[in-house]
Amino acid sequence: MLLGLLAALPALSIDISTPTLPLLPAALGTSTMMAEFTLSLFMVGFAFGQLAGGRQSDRRGRRPVLLAGLAAYTLAGIGCALSLSGPALVMFRCVQGLGAGACSVLSFAIVQDLFHGDIARTKRSYVVVVVGVVPILAPAMGSGLSVFAGWRSVHWVLALGGAILSAITWFGIAETRQRPPAAMVPVVTSRPVRLRDDRYFVGLAMANALSYGAIFAYIAGSPIVIIGSMGFSSVVFAAVFACTAAALTAGAWTSGRVGRRGLGASALLGPSLWVATAATLVLAVESVGGAARAALLLLPLLITLFARGVTAPNLQHLAIERRREQAGAASAAIGVSQLLSGALASVIVSLFLPGGGASAVAVPMAVLAALALLIWLWTVRRHGNSERLPEERPI
Repeated sequence: MLLGLLAALPALSIDISTPTLPLLPAALGTSTMMAEFTLSLFMVGFAFGQLAGGRQSDRRGRRPVLLAGLAAYTLAGIGCALSLSGPALVMFRCVQGLGAGACSVLSFAIVQDLFHGDIARTKRSYVVVVVGVVPILAPAMGSGLSVFAGWRSVHWVLALGGAILSAITWFGIAETRQRPPAAMVPVVTSRPVRLRDDRYFVGLAMANALSYGAIFAYIAGSPIVIIGSMGFSSVVFAAVFACTAAALTAGAWTSGRVGRRGLGASALLGPSLWVATAATLVLAVESVGGAARAALLLLPLLITLFARGVTAPNLQHLAIERRREQAGAASAAIGVSQLLSGALASVIVSLFLPGGGASAVAVPMAVLAALALLIWLWTVRRHGNSERLPEERPI
């Protein structure tokens, strides 16, 4: 639960603050563009936080980097709550993103430190379950706080959450990064030292990133399609978004339950990627063919999100288990590749949305899901789907 909350800090920070964006121009005497920058710069900080946090934790240990990230997150939250201008809020949001990124990437690295094999995959799935609950609850929390206590209360709550997590981490989490004794050295293998030279790792990371991009295309375009093109209210949109978040969470929970029964990650990945590709193709055909009705689109959308819930923890587990000795850097590479894929998907959707309707979202989803499947198939064909890893032994 604690690791899940740490991993959910970025999603919480974004989703709980989104309802406050329309209030910022009048409250701070700034522009709408500056208000939007509070999200953009948070994502920039989030990306750099993952890279810096992951690499530094491999060198200095998980605990000191995690505490530093939580301290930055908490202090930045206080700075956001006290900001008197748009640029000040943007600066503090960027620092907040740095702290949230470090916490998020380290939560997954700690799972890999503490657990092995199917148990690690199961625990990762349950961390994803906690992360998946946040988009269901956070927007309502943000709306309620901003209405009854003002937009600054949202950032006070985030700062309080960071302080509580800091205290729990200080007293409840010991160092998990285990360094091998001097007499223990890796057996010489064909695995490259650098992550980018390990084609098996790169293949898994790319498949995961493209699969995430397919989901982010829906996240980026769904408000305009559901509210703008289809004419539904914001209440209906919130209900649809909650249902899809619940489907993603259910997929991750199912992955964890199945993992406890001993079914390997590779056995789950093939079917889940095929199902996601088929469901997004159905979405694309329905939207291009003019059958873009909510009742027809909702079922394949839910299936796609459920399949992503199964896919994500298993792809990430195989990739990071492959590079256990660099778990922090590997987690950071996976996180940043997801951000880049999500940004690409958002740009593609924004280019086609004017006049494109539902097809502007569904077609990119189908293309990205199919690419994820193809890269997975290529990776398995070239490197096999064995989950056994090189052993270490004393010389």
